[in-house]
Amino acid sequence: MQFLPRRLHTRLLLAITLAMAFGILGLSFWTATSQSRQLLVARQQQAELLTRNLAEGSAHSYVLEDYAALDHFLRHSMGLPGVRRVIASDKSGTILSDFTRVSDSAEPQLSVGGGDRITVPDRQSASLTHTGNLLVVWQPVMAGDLLGWLQISYGLEEVTAVQRQIWFNGVIFALAEVVGGIVLIAWLLRRPIRSISRLSSFARDLPQHKGMTLPVERFVTEVQDLGESLNYASTELSRIEQELLELNRTLEARVEEEVAKSREKDALLLQQARYQTLGELLVNIAHHWRQPLNNIGARVQENAWLLANGELLPEHAMAAADLIMQDLKQLSRSIEAFNLLCRPALPDQTLSPSDAVKRAILMVQDSYQQAGIKFELKLIDEQELQGSLQDLVQCVLNLFSNARDAIVAGHAATGLITVEIAMQGQSCLTIAVSDTGGGIPQQLLHSLFDPYVTSKFRTQGVGLGLFVVRQIIEQRFNGTVMAANQERGAVITIAIPLKQETV
Repeated sequence: MQFLPRRLHTRLLLAITLAMAFGILGLSFWTATSQSRQLLVARQQQAELLTRNLAEGSAHSYVLEDYAALDHFLRHSMGLPGVRRVIASDKSGTILSDFTRVSDSAEPQLSVGGGDRITVPDRQSASLTHTGNLLVVWQPVMAGDLLGWLQISYGLEEVTAVQRQIWFNGVIFALAEVVGGIVLIAWLLRRPIRSISRLSSFARDLPQHKGMTLPVERFVTEVQDLGESLNYASTELSRIEQELLELNRTLEARVEEEVAKSREKDALLLQQARYQTLGELLVNIAHHWRQPLNNIGARVQENAWLLANGELLPEHAMAAADLIMQDLKQLSRSIEAFNLLCRPALPDQTLSPSDAVKRAILMVQDSYQQAGIKFELKLIDEQELQGSLQDLVQCVLNLFSNARDAIVAGHAATGLITVEIAMQGQSCLTIAVSDTGGGIPQQLLHSLFDPYVTSKFRTQGVGLGLFVVRQIIEQRFNGTVMAANQERGAVITIAIPLKQETV
């Protein structure tokens, strides 16, 4: 459609003009064809009647074989309008007389053929053929029997002239109608086009005209709808701009409010995860304390019985006291470990990663051993970090808890949790916790560290452990946490830069 003009009114004028021109030309063609057909039919009827009369008039000369009289009669008949050639022949086709003339105003000329012949029709009846601009009629000359033939050619110049005149009149009329139609359409479209141009200019500069309205002309429904739509758009643009200004004015305060809410939510999640960890530790402490308390109770009862029977020797009392003190020290260490997670975190501590791992293993080792789970610590290389010992211990405990759940869920008789501490280059320390629990489902790997994402049943966990690990490592150690599957299970890797900014 690139060849068409772009302006609407020009396209309308062009379309209507072409439609009118083709319509008038088609009408002219149909009229010329119809009238030409009628004229041709009339000329055929006239030619058949005239030829029949000439055949009857020349029959007398045929009977008397007076060919001079025949020439005179045919020369006289050439004066009839439209006759261009008359040929008289005997019944075998030998030409007896042949007159021609080029127009109605020209004199007929006799052709001397000297016995030339023509091909006559097979049937003894009149026939008519249309050849070019000539209408050729064959008429038998009869006087009882067939005497000869007349071939008379009639010119159709009048029919052609009439057809040409009709075409000419149709073209002139079409041009007049096109010019008149263009003038009328241009007069009808001048106001809508002017209104549309004004509305287009208003729409193009709408940002400068926001809030303004344009008078709407109501003489055309489409123009009226367009004007009302632009006025509505102008007022809406002004209203939206005011809303954006108000939003920008309060955006900073709203962002700060949302950030505060987000931090409060993260703090609640961290606190919830810490309470969950402390609850698990209480269960572990109950397992851890049961055996030492049983040992202390048994030794106290044994010494009391020996003392009552007078059999308690000093060396036996001292040995029992030493064993009781060892159990008490073990209980004290577990209390200290539990107290470590209850105290507020100190972010500016200098800590040893292996110390945090050992403390975490000490807290859960007894309860994990009852499930057939063992620990293996591989200390390849490490350096001290700056941060909170409580936070790092809580992260390691969360990783241990997930590893234990995976091993137990796999119904394995025994399991192994391996902790590997190593340096990655000179500026990053990694703590990798791997297990033999079968691995992480592939569909959870991309969302494993999101809150409330878990592969366990809801009664076994809420999906906050790894989320809390990531929050602590990223926000308080500026590190990263990654998860992957290995041959026998999953491996969670904590990467902490040595020079991190504490939060």
